[in-house]
Amino acid sequence: MAGKLISTGLRHTTLPGNYVRPISDRPRLSEVSQLEDFPLIDLSSTDRSVLVQQIHQACARFGFFQVINHGVSKQIIDEMVSVAHEFFSMSMEEKMKLYSDDPTKTTRLSTSFNVKKEEVNNWRDYLRLHCHPIHKYVHEWPSNPPSFKEIVSKYSREVREVGFKIEELISESLGLEKDYMKKVLGEQGQHMAVNYYPPCPEPELTYGLPAHTDPNALTILLQDTTVCGLQILIDGQWFAVNPHPDAFVINIGDQLQALSNGVYKSVWHRAVTNTENPRLSVASFLCPADCAVMSPAKPLWEAEDNETKPIYRDFTYAEYYKKFWSRNLDQEHCLENFRNN
Repeated sequence: MAGKLISTGLRHTTLPGNYVRPISDRPRLSEVSQLEDFPLIDLSSTDRSVLVQQIHQACARFGFFQVINHGVSKQIIDEMVSVAHEFFSMSMEEKMKLYSDDPTKTTRLSTSFNVKKEEVNNWRDYLRLHCHPIHKYVHEWPSNPPSFKEIVSKYSREVREVGFKIEELISESLGLEKDYMKKVLGEQGQHMAVNYYPPCPEPELTYGLPAHTDPNALTILLQDTTVCGLQILIDGQWFAVNPHPDAFVINIGDQLQALSNGVYKSVWHRAVTNTENPRLSVASFLCPADCAVMSPAKPLWEAEDNETKPIYRDFTYAEYYKKFWSRNLDQEHCLENFRNN
């Protein structure tokens, strides 16, 4: 099924049939609770041991946390949000120059998730970019709005540094050397998804994105500060993650679940829609190098007196990513395919 952009600027009064989920697979929004004790971690803290402890608790319990005082200025964040809104409010003719349903394209505007494979579509348009090394991809990026390339380049570079800082803390929180993750993940790729969820006439019947885990190592999400939409699954219950001003939402991807030997969880999350306001989010994904071999970190299981065994077999990120994109987004956890028998 070919996709069709929904960010037309026109309000839909009813939900087209190809977006309507079967009754057994609807968001049941009235059953979603607010997440009260969602970790908020101040990265400017000078007490590293406390920081490492907070990261450990957040990754083991939630697989998600928020960070403030992360080093990316409010000005750069505001510019990123502003240029993203500007992009999606351009004419259809201008936007369609970048449209593609091909998931292998490094710069593309698309809709839903993987329209070639889906039976039901998702109420989302998105611009997907490769962001590292910037000089390799920037020429493919949108030329309109005129400030797009400069603003997104600046934002991408700064967010990458935040990601590296967090990967160091995650390594330490597992009792590993500070640079363990960096070494194993190799020259990390970086992708961005600028997600746009227009007002939806019937939010109870569809998703912006259905439940999924992220296939990469670490995700750094800039949430819309005014509109809720992100939800995470904890102990079988969906919780709403309310936006916090000037914070990034960080989540563990499948690769860090594998590297931590399952100590840290890559958690199911989803995006829901609302009738009133459009919602924008900017997700930055740090990914292992394609040739990087992922396997549970040896120090976590190889000690003689340790009864823990490696849960996952060795695999390359390229192998994993191919598997991830060959399936439906909301099938079983993709990591299940890489378990040791």
